[in-house]
Amino acid sequence: MRLLFLNHNYRFSGTYYRAMPMAEHLAQRGHLVTLLTVSPQRRWRASWSMVNGVRLGEMPNWGQDNSGGGYGPLDNAWRCLHSLTHHFDVVHMFDHKPNATFAGFAARLWGARLVADWADWWGGEAGEGGLNDGVQRRIPAVGRFESWWETRSKRRADGVITISRVLEQRALALGCSPGRVLYLPTGAAVDRIQPLPVVEARRQLGLPIDRHVVGFIGVGQGDMELVVGALRQLPGVGLMVIGPRSTRLLELARASGVADRLRQTGFVPDEQVGLHLACADVMVLPLTDRAANRGRLPNKLLDYLAAGRPTVASPVGDIKTIMEEHAVGLLAGENDFAQAIASLLSSPETRAELGHNARRVAEEVFNWDRLIDRLESFYRCLY
Repeated sequence: MRLLFLNHNYRFSGTYYRAMPMAEHLAQRGHLVTLLTVSPQRRWRASWSMVNGVRLGEMPNWGQDNSGGGYGPLDNAWRCLHSLTHHFDVVHMFDHKPNATFAGFAARLWGARLVADWADWWGGEAGEGGLNDGVQRRIPAVGRFESWWETRSKRRADGVITISRVLEQRALALGCSPGRVLYLPTGAAVDRIQPLPVVEARRQLGLPIDRHVVGFIGVGQGDMELVVGALRQLPGVGLMVIGPRSTRLLELARASGVADRLRQTGFVPDEQVGLHLACADVMVLPLTDRAANRGRLPNKLLDYLAAGRPTVASPVGDIKTIMEEHAVGLLAGENDFAQAIASLLSSPETRAELGHNARRVAEEVFNWDRLIDRLESFYRCLY
C-alpha cells in the first residue's frame, strides 16, 4: 500500500512518537510510507530524508504555533500540494489539526481512504476539561473551529483509530460505525529502552547510589504538584525529571522546600533515555481526573514499562485499567502518592516483581509487531 502519514507535531514531540514507529514497521513489511511532520529548525523550506525505510518530510514551521499547533501556512500549503500531486491508498491523519487533516481530505479527491487517529481529548463540550478548554487564543475563532472540527473530522473519515478505550467510546457515541473504529494503543520502545540495574545506570551517569530516586519523564502530561507534595513527606528521596528543564517545576520545588532533591536533566537524546530511566527506583505518573487525562495514553507510561520499572500512577482513564489488569505498579489518589511511593521503596522484592511484570507487558501487550498486524488489517477492511 502507498501510505501517507500526516503528523501535526514537530519532529521528536507528541504524536510523532506514535506515527513514526507505525510508519517504520509498515515500511519493514514492504509498504511505501511517507510521513509529513513539522521541522523543529526550518522556518521557510521543507526537507526530505529516508529514515528506516520511511520517506520523511519535515515541513517549514513558520506560523506553526499561531493560536495552536498545526496552522503554519507554508506547512499546510506544502502538504496539500503533496497530497494532490501524489497518489496514496490510505492517508492516516494524526489528530484534527489543519496540517493533519486538510491535506488528507484533499487526497480523498484522488480516491485515498482516510483514517483519523484520535490520540487526545481536545475539547468540544463546555467544561469537560479537554486540552483546548480554557485556552486563551489571540484568534477566538480558532477555538470555535477546533471544537467543531475535532469531532466532525472523525465522522467524515473512512475509519477512526483511538489511542484509548475512552476515546473509542467517544467515537462510537458520535455515531461512527463500530466496524470502522479501532482501539490501537501506542507500542512500547522495547528495542530502544532496555532494563538496567539501578546501580549500573547511576555509575554510568556519575550519580549517587545511596539514595532512593523517583523518576518522571518530560514536563507535560503530568500534575507534578502531587509528586512534589509527596516528597515533603519522604525525607531523603530524590526526584529525577528527564527532559527539558522547567522553571515552573523548580519554583514549585523551592516553595515546597524540596529543591535540593530535584534533578532536572535537560534534553536527553532518545538513545540515552533508557539509561536515565534506569536510575530511578520508582516511576510516577500523576494525573488529575479531567477529560484530557482520561482520553490519553501517555508515551511516558510505555517508556516506564519498557524500562522495567514499577509506576505509581493516578487512577485515571486507561492508566487505571492497565495498572489493574497487569500489576505493573500501584494506583494512588491525590492524597496517597507519598504512601504508595514509600510502600514500593520499602520493598525491593515488590519493586522487582512489578518491574518484571512491566517489561513483560511492554514486550507482549504493547508489542509493535502485534499492533501493526491489527493496523494492516484495519486499513484493508476500508476497501
